[in-house]
Amino acid sequence: SQEAPHWMVPKTMHNDGNYVISLGNVVRWLGQKAEELEVSIFPGFAASEILYHEDGSVKGIQTGDMGVGKDGEPTHNFTPGYELYAKYTIFAEGCRGHLGKRLIAKYNLDQDADPQHYGIGIKELWEIDPAKHKPGLVMHGSGWP
Repeated sequence: SQEAPHWMVPKTMHNDGNYVISLGNVVRWLGQKAEELEVSIFPGFAASEILYHEDGSVKGIQTGDMGVGKDGEPTHNFTPGYELYAKYTIFAEGCRGHLGKRLIAKYNLDQDADPQHYGIGIKELWEIDPAKHKPGLVMHGSGWP
């Protein structure tokens, strides 16, 4: 295959000196580094409520109840949610999570701000002949990346 001369390729399509990574591996690595710094990470359950100090600052979160049936009633596996208090609480539930919406409303975080913009991405996985695969190769069609 022929490559276009480097000077002919628009700057937005250059990808020199960058790396191709697995986001899952990076997040696991970051989690280990955070735990080495004595950060507590609680994956596997959702926060259901925000807990506040009397002055209105965030105190922590309450987890959701576990073992609740479709009818909303406790089952034999019922475990009530519990309260987690922290010096810092990081809400990492996405751009429009249910708790994030509450924080935006309570603290007027969208006051004097432009409306949020969203993009959508689609991931497509291909199974190809290993002989045609070059680890780390990124090919650009148009736009970035």
